[in-house]
Amino acid sequence: MAELPAVPDRRRVLVSGLASDAHTWNLVFLQLLLEEHGYEVVNLGPCVPDDVLVTQCLRLRPGLVVLSSVNGHGYQDALRVIPKLRDHPALAELPMVVGGKLAVSDEDASDRAALLAKAGFDAVFPDGGTGLAEFRRYVRSIGPGPAAGGDFGAFVHTAARRGHLVVQPRMGFDNPRQMRAGLAATKAADAATVGTITLDSYTRVGDLAAVSAALESGTALNGYPIVSHDPSVTEQVLAGICDETFPVQVRHGSAAPAAIFSALTALGLDATEGGPVSYCLPYGRTPLAESVRAWAECTASFAALRTSGSEPHLETFGGCMMGQLCPPGLLVALSVLEGLFFAQHGMRSISLSYAQQTHAKQDAEAVLALRRLCAELLPEPVAWHIVIYAYMGVYPASREGAYRLLRKAAELAVGTGSERLIVKTVAESRRIPTIEENVAALEFAAAVARRTAPAPTRERGAEADSQTYREARALIEAVLGLGDDVGQALLAAFARGYLDVPYCVHPDNAGAARSYIDAQGRLRWAQTGSMPLDGLVTVGGEPRRVTSSGLLSDLSYVRRGYDLYQESAPLSAADPGV
Repeated sequence: MAELPAVPDRRRVLVSGLASDAHTWNLVFLQLLLEEHGYEVVNLGPCVPDDVLVTQCLRLRPGLVVLSSVNGHGYQDALRVIPKLRDHPALAELPMVVGGKLAVSDEDASDRAALLAKAGFDAVFPDGGTGLAEFRRYVRSIGPGPAAGGDFGAFVHTAARRGHLVVQPRMGFDNPRQMRAGLAATKAADAATVGTITLDSYTRVGDLAAVSAALESGTALNGYPIVSHDPSVTEQVLAGICDETFPVQVRHGSAAPAAIFSALTALGLDATEGGPVSYCLPYGRTPLAESVRAWAECTASFAALRTSGSEPHLETFGGCMMGQLCPPGLLVALSVLEGLFFAQHGMRSISLSYAQQTHAKQDAEAVLALRRLCAELLPEPVAWHIVIYAYMGVYPASREGAYRLLRKAAELAVGTGSERLIVKTVAESRRIPTIEENVAALEFAAAVARRTAPAPTRERGAEADSQTYREARALIEAVLGLGDDVGQALLAAFARGYLDVPYCVHPDNAGAARSYIDAQGRLRWAQTGSMPLDGLVTVGGEPRRVTSSGLLSDLSYVRRGYDLYQESAPLSAADPGV
């Protein structure tokens, strides 16, 4: 006889019919539903004698027992078997629930449920009404152990060890069927991919009434309303797609993300992104103190998923502030500071972002500075990786220009040892991309990555000791010197102007810093305000004046360069994806 498990396996659920019930379809349905939530299910089938049920519970040691009956005798059968199960010390605390058509009449249903609970069942879910919905909520609340979508961070690290750059779309559709089709197509792409569910703007700002109105009227949304769709709808979006070979990340942009975190974790998803600064200052008028408080609470509760066997993953958006025209030293500093914030609130799996800017060599210096600072400052046992964003500013309008820019992003990722790349498509300058355009961008970037050699370690080390590193280090040290609590230090830093995001008009941003693009295409500081960069940045006598025409020119610098370049040097058939 095989040795019995020493402790219950939280991932395993035993589903069983009761002794007098010959029905099967209810048990098959429950098995499928539980498997979609990430459980391993053992289905004993119908007409299971009491002694067999007890024996199988002792042998299999599941984390949950689900008994179902639809023949009208479930109440009597369940009331008889529960004391036999609870009499065994090994089963005394094991979660057990029962549901279905438990009597031939609905009369006194609440009384029967109370008696079953008193006899030893943890929950009773009668047929009809809200029984099934309550069962779904119960299953989500107790957690399946490891998340249904697998370990996001571990997946990326494994791909990197195998020499693959993980590529990811910024994909979100309001229609569940289209969202599912997008995830399926991403998974099937000729590339190492992870999935994305990008949420709509109304959900981001918490205007759920506007989401409901749009869904009722059929008005299109610009992303997936994960909080407003019934969980069963999103479960079907993910079923059979999101697994250990294809983790899915939820992207949102919210300064007050509690409802979003609640919705995604209830679905068994364990990867998302943002941050207390990066999803506050450029995204609205939520006071920074409120954002820091909300993100501290959400991060701590998200990190607690580890107790159920999951390893949740958080990505900081700090390296993407404003999308463009933010000098790399500040981007790197914000990315690291938000990473430290996540770690302080319990996260052990994080990624740090950097958005491609205007000058390839400056970008490489920035990413290598980011890697160096992560190695120097992130505490053990935090596992981290770097994610590159293809250019987030005004995108080239031509197909050739768009692909050239994406190629540079893929080369940046590989050349700096970054592990993940979030792509953009040929449609970015005009509209929300189609599924096909997203897949084309993924496969193009993956093909570029496969033929790009990483920079030698010696060269990476030299570039990591750069102006960008020194600026970022100075900013980080100034912030951390304001207190041990990273969140409170961030608040103090913005209040004093130690951190100041150029062109950001949020009330909690000082607004004294300005930047520009120099003649070589590098991002430079025009004015540094009160940031502690004396001796590192020289802006000259009179502060450089940024004009409206100069700003427009800088904002369109990348588009102009890549669209003009393509006229004299079009892409050839040898370019991947073309």
